[in-house]
Amino acid sequence: MSIGLDILLLPIIEVVLMGLLAGLVGAVALVHRRIFFTESLTHATFPGAIVGVVVAAWSSQALLGQRADFTLLSALVLVGAALMCLPMIWLMRRLSQVPGVSSQSAAGVVLTFGFALGYFLNKWFSPLPLKVDSFLAGSVLNVSRVDVVAVGVVLVLTVLALMVAGRFLIFYSFDPLGYRASGLRPAWAEGTVMLMITLTIVMLVPAVGTILPIALIAAPAAALAPWTSTMRRLLVAAPLLGAATALVGLLAAVRLSLSAGGVIAVASGLVYVISAVAHWVVMSKTRVRILERVTSGGAARAHGSQLGE
Repeated sequence: MSIGLDILLLPIIEVVLMGLLAGLVGAVALVHRRIFFTESLTHATFPGAIVGVVVAAWSSQALLGQRADFTLLSALVLVGAALMCLPMIWLMRRLSQVPGVSSQSAAGVVLTFGFALGYFLNKWFSPLPLKVDSFLAGSVLNVSRVDVVAVGVVLVLTVLALMVAGRFLIFYSFDPLGYRASGLRPAWAEGTVMLMITLTIVMLVPAVGTILPIALIAAPAAALAPWTSTMRRLLVAAPLLGAATALVGLLAAVRLSLSAGGVIAVASGLVYVISAVAHWVVMSKTRVRILERVTSGGAARAHGSQLGE
């Protein structure tokens, strides 16, 4: 498949921006142990996106007497996905407060419920102006200027938020007891992290859908975590790796005539697997060298004691 640069320009900008955003927020989610929460929330955007499309189609027909254009559909998909995250977060928190129900179990319930609700609404309001495939795997080649601008704005806001409050969020992630002892409010930190995750997921929906954002959010940070010694380095390296992975995935998808969202997710998974294997090899060699030093040191001491006798 041959696609001109003029057609690819907007998708390229989109994937680079969303890679930067996903990598940055993924690093925050990783140290706050919110990866499974993020995965469950991705499924919550599915029914919200469908409701947004339904509202766009109905309002355009009722108020303007015409079908909704792509710009309106794109805007209300984002709005609907974001708003649906609010009751899902509330449900997740309430379930986690039930005795015997862990936060992971609550997230699993919300994950299943969100996807089931989205599938039900898709059938209930069928036919929709957009295919269900665009909700699940996205359509990065069809992103609009609204999508690109929205991702850029959220990226700038996220960077500013981390510049202002990043040290408090990092403090809370590594030492929650010390954070509370300092008189700081945990609810503020939790709310900020949840807001970052929610907005990031919503911004990724047009490009990679409601199922695949977790790959681009989690993989770069998880791949780099064993190789970085400071949080600052992780916050710098994860966005760069996320952008590079998304761009390579897009170009590979165009070259191979495959789904861009799916290839980007696969590329993200491969990055993590390569990192994990490389880290295992390095650690194995390190353990072997340490064992050899210990063994040789023990042999030398034994030989010295024999000479002394």
